[in-house]
Amino acid sequence: MRISQQAKQENRNKILKIAMELFVNKGFEDTTTRDVAQATGMATGTLFNYFPSKETLAMHMVRRALQQGYKDYKQRKIGNESLNEELYLFIFSGLRKLKPYHSFLGPVFERSLSPFPRKTLCMEGEITKQNHLHAVTHIINSHGFDMSENTMISTMYWSVYLGILAFWVNDESPKQQESHAFIDYALHFFVQAISGTELNLGINNAK
Repeated sequence: MRISQQAKQENRNKILKIAMELFVNKGFEDTTTRDVAQATGMATGTLFNYFPSKETLAMHMVRRALQQGYKDYKQRKIGNESLNEELYLFIFSGLRKLKPYHSFLGPVFERSLSPFPRKTLCMEGEITKQNHLHAVTHIINSHGFDMSENTMISTMYWSVYLGILAFWVNDESPKQQESHAFIDYALHFFVQAISGTELNLGINNAK
């Protein structure tokens, strides 16, 4: 018997809710798709009809959170921000929405967003990356730079962003204050690099 679209959506929401609880309490690595299926009362094969892998399931949560973060960024944006300030607002709006998933996102990002060649691609990860770069392209172009998603600027930005994610998932400082400082520093470096201005990294050359 075919089920309605509403029932399918209710099942997807149920899977996402239960999977998040398992990932948070048990850990992403130690949670299997069978665990998720059993907790939802579904057969594992039925679960795969909704999410073909554990990585896809987790990255769907990430993509949905980042979409919410993008909406927050649009609402908070005043319009007279510098490029540094606007990129910071955009990135941290997303991280704020990802906070509930912070404890288990390390291996998720490593498997789904890694720049290194992989045998299998997580399509949710690829969609998340392209959506993010599309938004960043618009931001950077609005500040007078030319960034298509195939340029060196795009590659440089994505490397900086992955570094930010890696720092953030390991940041246990109060209210993640160290991440605030790191993001500010990383974006300062990036904007100066694409501007062609001299970098001031606070490092003294040894004589």
